[in-house]
Amino acid sequence: MDEYEFQLQIAGPNTSRQFSIPVGTTTIGRLPGNDLQLDEAQVSRQHARIECTGAECQITDLGSSNGTRVDGQALTPSVPMPLTHLAIIKIGSFDLIFKQILAVAKEAPAVPAPSPQLGPAPIQAEPVEVAVPGAVETMMGSPPPTKPPPPLPPAAPEEQSPVPPGLSLHSSRLLGYLPGIYHTDFMARFLGIFESILTPIEWNIDNFDLYLHPGTAPVGFIKWLADWFGITFDRSWTEAQRRTFLAEAHEIYARRGTRRALSRILEIHTGHVPEILDLGKDREPYTFTVRLPMAASGVNKESLERLIDASKPAHTTYRLEFRP
Repeated sequence: MDEYEFQLQIAGPNTSRQFSIPVGTTTIGRLPGNDLQLDEAQVSRQHARIECTGAECQITDLGSSNGTRVDGQALTPSVPMPLTHLAIIKIGSFDLIFKQILAVAKEAPAVPAPSPQLGPAPIQAEPVEVAVPGAVETMMGSPPPTKPPPPLPPAAPEEQSPVPPGLSLHSSRLLGYLPGIYHTDFMARFLGIFESILTPIEWNIDNFDLYLHPGTAPVGFIKWLADWFGITFDRSWTEAQRRTFLAEAHEIYARRGTRRALSRILEIHTGHVPEILDLGKDREPYTFTVRLPMAASGVNKESLERLIDASKPAHTTYRLEFRP
């Protein structure tokens, strides 16, 4: 019976490597204790198991949260499925291409037996030393001079994957729509061209809601979300301050001109809860006081006043105080 060697060509987020599958059981999962660790949130802690003999391998899904697919077919948990050469295993965002290589037995070269000699054994010549000025040479029995070994060639640079993270040179989804007769390496590579173009577009469409939430939107989309409210952020605001304000903008704008809205804006800007005083017998009409529990040197007073002017009622005036 032929013996085989088994390998997995792994392509996933920010990685492209090769894994040799030993004979026996190989566990795949997110935790470090697995034989093959795939560190990604879509991979379960103990996701799948590959069992190999010298002639074949089979894979079993261990009841993972997101499932395991082989050539586009979802595996039934705890039911083994045989693996064929160039089968594509889909686990999370990783594509694992199974390779079955025929092992070549390495035999030691045969040493010819010494031929029998007739008659008496030949007399071994003794080495004769000849004196040479400045050196001593042996005429017989001395090994020839050895040359230093040639230098090793420079190591080749590590090959980088030509496809973006999460994709593969082989189709892992489109190939599943074709009959089994078309499941060839050529067709997998051919459909991989279209899949590498369409899949990122589908990712954006399926997850476009993440672009509309201040907590998950890319940095470049924050300004676009701010335009919905007609906001121009202060240049001193950090990314975290801008995301916090956008997450509460609908409540702040609904109460614009009130003590609560002004207090929350100043808290986001300074990191301190202000005290707003607008009551008192000796207070002039339509005036209020903003008292911040911090030193005046800890904030840009001009930008703070612009923020208060944009948030207070237009007919009111105020006085700004700092009390560390």
